Amino acid sequence: MGPALASDTKRLPLSAETRPLVAVIEDDYRSSLALTMLIDDWGYACIAARSSREAIRTLGVRMDQIAAIVTDIEIDGQMRGVVDALAIASTLGRPIPTIVTTGHGDYVADCKPFPVIRKPFDPDILHAWLVQKLGYR
Repeated sequence: MGPALASDTKRLPLSAETRPLVAVIEDDYRSSLALTMLIDDWGYACIAARSSREAIRTLGVRMDQIAAIVTDIEIDGQMRGVVDALAIASTLGRPIPTIVTTGHGDYVADCKPFPVIRKPFDPDILHAWLVQKLGYR
């Protein structure tokens, strides 16, 4: 990350407590690691979890700080990603920008109401979505 510029005020807060927090729900360790590294490199705070319950438990009092969710549709062999994202939003009592990743083209219709990116995907697509939803670069 380069030096902050006066015109780049949305990038100035760099501590994990002040950066927009992105929850990654992904049960595949390598995919989770790759996503969290990318998201962190882009300047966002990031938490990885294997389910919505794990995300809620891990975040504790910071739960209300979730700004966006990136979730795989298939969690532990079940189509749980959308359900998990909706569970987090329900727990918080507000909608949360969410994008679903999938390597299963047949399940795209099951991702409604969220947008879908198919694996493998160009990281720039995810980055552009985060910038659009969170207004943070």
